[in-house]
Amino acid sequence: MKIPFAISARTAHLIGMENFANAEGAIIELVKNAYDADADTCVVVADIREDNVKSKLFIIDNGSGMTDEIIIKHWMTIGTDDKLLNARSSNKKRVKSGAKGIGRFALNRLGTSAEMLSFASNEFGKGYVWNVDWKKFDKARVLSDVEANLEEITIDYLASKLNEYGINRLPIYDKLVSENFHGTILCISHLNDDWNDDALNGLLKNLEMLIPAELQSSFELYLYKMHDLLWSGKVNPMEYEDYDYKISAQYEGGREIQIKIERNELNFSKLETFYSKVFLRDAMKVEPFRLEDFQKREITQTIQINEKVDANLLEQVGKFGFTFFFLKNTLKDDRDKDGNQKYPYNLFDESARTHWLDWFGGVRIYRDEFRVRPYGENGDDWLGLGRRQAKSPGGAGQKMGGYRIRPNQIAGVVKISRLTNAAFEDKSSREGIQENAVFALFKNLLLQIISAFELDRNTIMYNLSELYKEEHPQTAQAKEIANKALESKDENLSKEAEDLKILAADYKSLETELSDKEAELSMLRGLASMGISSATFTHELRSVMLRLLPRNELLKNILLQYLPEKQFEGMRFDNPYQELRNMKAEDEKLYNWLLYSLNSIRRSKRDWVDIDLSNYFTLFIESWKPILLRKLIHIDLQLINMDGTFLKGFEMDLDSIFNNFVTNSISAFLTSKEENKTISVRVSNDHGYAVIDFVDNGIGLSQEYKNTPDVIFNAFETSIVDNQNNKIGTGMGLFIAKGIISKYPDAMIALLPVEKGFGIRTIFKIK
Repeated sequence: MKIPFAISARTAHLIGMENFANAEGAIIELVKNAYDADADTCVVVADIREDNVKSKLFIIDNGSGMTDEIIIKHWMTIGTDDKLLNARSSNKKRVKSGAKGIGRFALNRLGTSAEMLSFASNEFGKGYVWNVDWKKFDKARVLSDVEANLEEITIDYLASKLNEYGINRLPIYDKLVSENFHGTILCISHLNDDWNDDALNGLLKNLEMLIPAELQSSFELYLYKMHDLLWSGKVNPMEYEDYDYKISAQYEGGREIQIKIERNELNFSKLETFYSKVFLRDAMKVEPFRLEDFQKREITQTIQINEKVDANLLEQVGKFGFTFFFLKNTLKDDRDKDGNQKYPYNLFDESARTHWLDWFGGVRIYRDEFRVRPYGENGDDWLGLGRRQAKSPGGAGQKMGGYRIRPNQIAGVVKISRLTNAAFEDKSSREGIQENAVFALFKNLLLQIISAFELDRNTIMYNLSELYKEEHPQTAQAKEIANKALESKDENLSKEAEDLKILAADYKSLETELSDKEAELSMLRGLASMGISSATFTHELRSVMLRLLPRNELLKNILLQYLPEKQFEGMRFDNPYQELRNMKAEDEKLYNWLLYSLNSIRRSKRDWVDIDLSNYFTLFIESWKPILLRKLIHIDLQLINMDGTFLKGFEMDLDSIFNNFVTNSISAFLTSKEENKTISVRVSNDHGYAVIDFVDNGIGLSQEYKNTPDVIFNAFETSIVDNQNNKIGTGMGLFIAKGIISKYPDAMIALLPVEKGFGIRTIFKIK
């Protein structure tokens, strides 16, 4: 016996009341339907009374309308595939916003009764009235037990009905309704929500963000209060021109993203005159930071997507556009006592910016010209910008690398389409997009675009800050004054001179304390480096630790008393002695690792001493060899003219630098197809400088760093990613190394141009 499925009448509530998160979302769904119907105009009217039973909501459009056939076959059919099969509208070829066929149940979310009047554009003067009482679904057993009413009507009936509703009072009535009217009027009554002024203001805000500004000419949207027709009217999409930065990005497929950066944060005339020395700094001599680049105000760049990112996932992401604005919401007065400023900011209205960001801030997604909620709403930091910034809270001018934008300083629009981004499927609630691997990659690509802006601003502001320090060397002056005060032998000092001497002594004490802190910091760098190294071997250590039993020889001696080893000769499986040999190998692995780790943090490494570089690198290589050999990585050392060569410093500093280099190489080899994996360390004495070249034949830096390789030295910058472009490296190794080297006089670090793999050179002045 074959039996049909039956659909419970409760289904209406599941896909109506429960499928739309809130009333605003339900109204937006019905506005989208108007757009899909090729309407030029859509009007939302709230006729709110003291009693919700008497209150009404109207959604009116001048679209193509519906015939009785369309109402029966499509409007009354749940889950129709019409929009899926016919992705574009019939006349204006708009990409339709929905595809699930459940949007009409937004009526049920708004109220318990609904009436629809519709006139099709191809049936002049002939229309239909459709109505349903949603309360019937509560009493019915199956969905088919509930029936809606459908009757044919005339234009005269429409006119009388609109007068009854009070729609004829609207300022836009004559424009919207005419003798040859076509379109749809929806009337929802017995409302489920309390539409007070706060709720209507919230609806206005959401409608202002519903469509982008460029769509306004082809689709006008209005919102009215029936009891206060002057309250609103035409809904104008949000726009703001007073920004610090505007970034426009376009992804067309492949592994490149084209971006355009507009700078508006700094006063160019001041930059060109009073701050012109900033362009003499090395970082500002190259494109796009030269004076002539600022004169253009707008620059273009190409962002490279890491080659490790899955090509299939990239293809599924599809084309998209991303435009965002950076807006400071406070203007700090950074003048010193002489009126000098670090940054020649353009002035702006703080109050206006703060209000606008509170209202429109966040990154929103638009699909086929309509906003996808809830992205960009207050508190919806779906890109995780807040978490990013919390990990690296420093300002753009404090240090190079690690600057992260705050989520309350950004407003952005991402544009996607059903046609080109088919993998972005709606959640069942119609609020948001399913969090799959494709969407995760999509978010990471957006973050990569934001990172390009962060690097641009960071470079400019840091160099302006450094220029300020150079031109206003108060610290050097203070040191000189302190030394002179302490050297004074005059016993008959004035009260001011005595106070100065006390301050000078305190200054020198703080200077000594700072030196001690630097030594402590050196140790912490070493520990941080050990943490990075440990992360590389965590899985190995865990494997070893789980199998550690009483020591190998003890077990073997006990076993020999009961089971002669000869009886297991030639057996590959179920051989206890073979298992013991395996355990011994693992014990050796653990021994080598612990030996390396303990040597790295011994007390002597935290002392400021003369380091024999020849001896240091010999021991360094030997400590790593056992570990690397198990990974089939060969490491070799060349010492050239290094006998009797010493460096004054912390041995822990050298460990931090070169341990990071080795662990980076190990990570690079994980995805390398190179069979003969090698690391080469060459140390030479070149006219009083120790030159250390570290080279491996791994995969090298990603293509995204081809044009800006030095970016890899910034904090949290890493080329180690997974197939979704998630950064899985710490991004701290080379940053730590550069920070250490900067503390040594006449020392430097730079990438080496190598044909294959990765190369880096460090130079120290030796004794």
